[in-house]
Amino acid sequence: MAAGLDFEIEGLEELERDLTKAIQTAPEKAKETLKGIGKDFKNAAKKRANSELKPHERTGSEKNKAIKRKWGTKVIEENVGATALVWNSARHFHLIENGHNLVRGGRIVGFVPGKHIMEKTRNEYENIVPQRFEEMIDEILKEGDLN
Repeated sequence: MAAGLDFEIEGLEELERDLTKAIQTAPEKAKETLKGIGKDFKNAAKKRANSELKPHERTGSEKNKAIKRKWGTKVIEENVGATALVWNSARHFHLIENGHNLVRGGRIVGFVPGKHIMEKTRNEYENIVPQRFEEMIDEILKEGDLN
């Protein structure tokens, strides 16, 4: 004759409630975190551009069109995820970023190497982004009493 085994698990409803709360708050927290990372990335790239580029005297309407004033950021939400975009809309930014031929009198006399501002900033943020998302996850777990 087999002996019956009886056991009771308490707290499953509480765990389910905490998990549901964490699942509901995670997408908004992720969007906020991504927006913050994008803003910080933009500021870091802007700071790097200001330190690496030589200042040029500008007059009139051209004065406000310097590279340091043309930065933008935006978070694009997709079906499952989101993407942060950071850009510089100055017409000549790609030339500064990637380099360009030096032309004098219609002849190419050399090449000006690119400053790679975005690339350097992206490399700097390779370690920062995962760390920020880990902090976000820890915060979500702490708010949901799941830590």
